[in-house]
Amino acid sequence: MIKPRLAAGISIENIMNKKSFSNNESAYWLNKSKWPAEDQRLYIRLLYGSLENLLLIDKIIEMVSGRKISKIDSTARGMIRISIYQLIFSDRIPAYAVINEAVELTKQKKPKAAGFVNAVLRGVLREYDKVNNKEVFLERYSDKSLSLQYSHSNWIIRKLKQDFSENQVIEILKYHQEPPALTIRLNLMKGDAQSIIDQLKTDGILVKPFSWMQESYIVHKTDQLITSTNSYKKGLFHIQSIVSMLAVHWLDPQPGEVVVDVAAAPGGKTTHICQRMNNQGKIIARDISSTRLAQIKEHASRLGCNIIDISVKNGAEHDENMNGKADRVLVDVPCSSMGMIRKKPELKLIYKEVDFTQLPALQERILENSSYMVKPGGTLLYSTCTYFSDENVSVVSSFLAKNPEFQLQHLNVDLLHCDLSPAMKDDGMMQLGPHVHPMLDGFFVAKFVRIQD
Repeated sequence: MIKPRLAAGISIENIMNKKSFSNNESAYWLNKSKWPAEDQRLYIRLLYGSLENLLLIDKIIEMVSGRKISKIDSTARGMIRISIYQLIFSDRIPAYAVINEAVELTKQKKPKAAGFVNAVLRGVLREYDKVNNKEVFLERYSDKSLSLQYSHSNWIIRKLKQDFSENQVIEILKYHQEPPALTIRLNLMKGDAQSIIDQLKTDGILVKPFSWMQESYIVHKTDQLITSTNSYKKGLFHIQSIVSMLAVHWLDPQPGEVVVDVAAAPGGKTTHICQRMNNQGKIIARDISSTRLAQIKEHASRLGCNIIDISVKNGAEHDENMNGKADRVLVDVPCSSMGMIRKKPELKLIYKEVDFTQLPALQERILENSSYMVKPGGTLLYSTCTYFSDENVSVVSSFLAKNPEFQLQHLNVDLLHCDLSPAMKDDGMMQLGPHVHPMLDGFFVAKFVRIQD
């Protein structure tokens, strides 16, 4: 059986070289390896901790080894990366044990690289021992660069500075370095909150309420992989972020209505809409990917959602058959996803700004074609999981200029039990993120109403 440290090194290389995603890598290894819980936690900590700090780790490697990071053998590079994370950013394991195991694991896969791994890690340790202080050591290599200090590509920081104050940018970057809380939505169609919580406890899952919504809870302890529990398989809860739940609350679907979820996969919001409708009415869930739509079917079956009609549709194309048919339409568009960095830290590393230049035009096209489905008096909700104004406010402003039959509608911000800055006034648009509340991913929402004829 492959050891979790070697798997973590392989995963980081796959992510950085092949643009794999951390959630796919972790799912693959956790399902394949059958490690005990302690080894599962070690793998996750090494993978995500290394990714969170990777630009700074790579700078340390280059300065100590005298080699460009791109010129280092992949197996050696992966092992050095996770080992520096353990040596400098984590103090759980003695340094000699970290280095010895890194060398032994490298020998298993690439024997000729083991000596280089040993030399680099011992060199890093010597440099650290000279100061014996983590902050002083890291400052030496980051050299006051926000990009290195927080391991974010420079273009992301530059774009954040266009839309946020210096203090807000620092808050966002700082919280991106911290692991996200695991939040779940209780499926109140299958029982009251207390009865579900009691059953979760039987499975070794301990939760505490997140007061903004009655169904939102934070997991603070679980004895096993949460998706392998009986409670999950019975559909008593769904893993879902707080911002995703907020979008559904602001959409405010009602029992008996017709609701369209335009880019619905993987189905968290879709099944939440069903729960808010108490399984009464009709939900039309669409996505361009048939593979991802299969995830909605799976979740809907598990959660007991019976009113969801699933179909493959491209949201960028106008469907005349749906003109004026929907009471509410949710448009959660494809975006740069930079608000999800805490969950997928590789997002801040593997993309360039040019990768997203075509997105605003696509987002506006999807919003425009989705708007035709809304009945007079109906609701249209636009959302992204990013911070950038060219994907958010600019898209909304352009849409409103071309569609005077739609107006922004005030959001209910009373459920946000935190102080909102003046820039967060409720004018029908809201930019959320960890600079507003530590529990929130980066997320934008705009709510429109179609004016009655």
